[in-house]
Amino acid sequence: MRERLATRWVLGAALVATLPLSGCPDTERPTLGGATGQRVCTADELEAFRLASDADERTDLWVAFVDVGQGDSAWIRTPGVRDVNAREILIDAGDSGLPPRTVQGAQSLLAFLQSSGWGPGHRLDYLVVTHPDIDHYGGAEQVLRAYQVVNYVDSGKDSPDSSTYTSLVQTANMLAENVLRPVFDTGLDPAAPMVHLTGNWGREVTVRLLSANRFATDDNDASVILMIEYRGIRLLFTGDLQTTLEQQLLQSGQSLAANVLKAGHHGGQGTSGRAFLDAVFPNDDGYRYAIISSGQRENLPLPETLARLIADVGEGGIYRTDRDDAGKAQNQAAGDDHILLRVTDSGELTVCYAFPDRG
Repeated sequence: MRERLATRWVLGAALVATLPLSGCPDTERPTLGGATGQRVCTADELEAFRLASDADERTDLWVAFVDVGQGDSAWIRTPGVRDVNAREILIDAGDSGLPPRTVQGAQSLLAFLQSSGWGPGHRLDYLVVTHPDIDHYGGAEQVLRAYQVVNYVDSGKDSPDSSTYTSLVQTANMLAENVLRPVFDTGLDPAAPMVHLTGNWGREVTVRLLSANRFATDDNDASVILMIEYRGIRLLFTGDLQTTLEQQLLQSGQSLAANVLKAGHHGGQGTSGRAFLDAVFPNDDGYRYAIISSGQRENLPLPETLARLIADVGEGGIYRTDRDDAGKAQNQAAGDDHILLRVTDSGELTVCYAFPDRG
């Protein structure tokens, strides 16, 4: 018990040991405070997130956008009673970090889970792999081997030329209790309606499947797209969504309005188009945030894409996992820009960085 309590203070210690900012300012990535309004989580917020690991009942929805360097991973902890209707959900798992890969995504993810009181052997209710790009699925096999995965979800998109993806699917078939591949073939019917995923994803939490196209010719267009809603707050998870899939979603006629957008394809080219953003953020009312998950990679996020996002959510509404990566190599970029999002049972939404800027 003493050892576990010690691990739960890792993030808090990093916060307490805040160093004064020094050196030249980072002109490409935002620093905290000032006019932007971006902020570091308080010690109370960090402790509340960690306490969710042991709580018999949770009333808040938590999302940790884990800094896996170049890649994606989001850990979602839904409200409810433990072992009854509270759920642990992981959407993507970063890069494997195994040779010859250099991005330490899986290592950063597993370290973050453990430091948050969710060590190996715990139950993971849903592991969602959005599509067969290794910066999204690379760490999933390590997660399957470390945790008790109840439901493994992917789009059903094959990647026959990728031995690592084939290995992941084989491992999922062996270790996960259930393997789910939603029947939502937008390649057959671009105007197909959204469907509610079966199963319980948390008390008073609604999860809608917007797309999962196993017939897409491009892996990115196969991405599992999810809308998660709690207490009127809507979070849109987009995988590597690009223009073609954005158009299909717009043509479906369904509501895409959200308060939080996990920007598609790391904020790169051919994503977060003007028409799509108009549908996601249709008015100026309420909360508006965009999360960009990326690492040390040229032109990510693309300046033009970033400008469109800022036009909708403002500079203070942009949170990025590459914020503190200036001057680092790609294999050093992961692990220092985790983003915590919280929706309380009263419908209040807050977003913060788990770590301060480094000095």
